[in-house]
Amino acid sequence: MELSFQIVDRIHEILTAKGLKQKDLALQLGKKEAEISKWMRGTHNFTIDTLVAIEQALDAPILQVVHQEEEAYA
Repeated sequence: MELSFQIVDRIHEILTAKGLKQKDLALQLGKKEAEISKWMRGTHNFTIDTLVAIEQALDAPILQVVHQEEEAYA
């Protein structure tokens, strides 16, 4: 659940920075505002496809994946 809340916080941060509302995101994604509202409660399990669509709609990253090289154990 913690990650879901962090995702919602990031989406809210992007919307605020761009002067957008949930309604604007709903229009860009072709979704109903009520669905976006449910997402923004922080209890929604986002799919990778949904996150990618949101990132594209907002033209901003939501998640950052960091790749670390595994160290060889002797």
